[in-house]
Amino acid sequence: MRAAIIHQQHATPVVDEFPAPEARAGALLIDVTAGAIGPTDLMRAAGFFGPVDGPLVAAGEGTGRLADGRRVYFGHSVHPYGGWGESTLVPEAEVWPIPDALNDQQALCLGLSGIGAIIPLEEARIRPGEQVLILGATGPLGQIALQVARVLGAGRVVAAARNAEALRRLQDKGLADATVQLGAGDDLAALKEQAGTGYDVVLDTIYGPPAEAAMRATAPGARMMSIGVGAGATVSLTLGDLVMRSHIGVGTGQRPVAERRAAFERVTAMAIEHGFAVDTAVFGLDDAPQAWQAQAGSPHAKVIVKL
Repeated sequence: MRAAIIHQQHATPVVDEFPAPEARAGALLIDVTAGAIGPTDLMRAAGFFGPVDGPLVAAGEGTGRLADGRRVYFGHSVHPYGGWGESTLVPEAEVWPIPDALNDQQALCLGLSGIGAIIPLEEARIRPGEQVLILGATGPLGQIALQVARVLGAGRVVAAARNAEALRRLQDKGLADATVQLGAGDDLAALKEQAGTGYDVVLDTIYGPPAEAAMRATAPGARMMSIGVGAGATVSLTLGDLVMRSHIGVGTGQRPVAERRAAFERVTAMAIEHGFAVDTAVFGLDDAPQAWQAQAGSPHAKVIVKL
């Protein structure tokens, strides 16, 4: 089969022939229709989670059809297969049906990114009218989080990220009530300027110094839910910064499969009911190396390769 293959650590995938998977007990063969990547795929290829055991097929999630024609979403292929190959092999429990109301691109936007948005925001227990800040709001997870927060009862939703044009698009589309450009000066001052009496909930997808600034711009009783480390792996906060506030590191990919599937079903149902929109950047398989580089350049969209 044809696939986008990672041969070694730090390498960009190359499109070539790769042995097709064979059926085995407890796993399902899937004819892949589309595969998607995100920051985690680049981190994995760089050895962040351990040595890269290549060659392997790129992309951690995808959509496809089973032998009986059912459309499905998958996020955890059996090594060395993945979403950027013409077929893959996936543990049966990790193969989830796609609602008829969603196309493949929409399902991919709501997979890992949707689960990553809905779980921490639900666990933050947003109260009606509260002000929610999304750090790293211009990426697909952030775009979904802005919409989920509003459905869960947020009274005001603020988007923060580095790219001014991407932030303007969020506000123009009505996804954010206000925006904050990070990295353009004093992040704390910029966040406080939009905070009013302070943010009640922060979904932090980037950590590092922006998370420090965000915590210092929160209101008493605030809950900060951190899920990513794109801006740094550590923060420095005083006890005074944390008084009457909570800071929780939320793991979503580590949750049991039943919990992740239930979250996928909740976020897809929410997206269908409320018409969620997420920007996408779609490539063909021959352009998989360019798609990989697009993700490395922070495209503010879900990067998808159609098979």
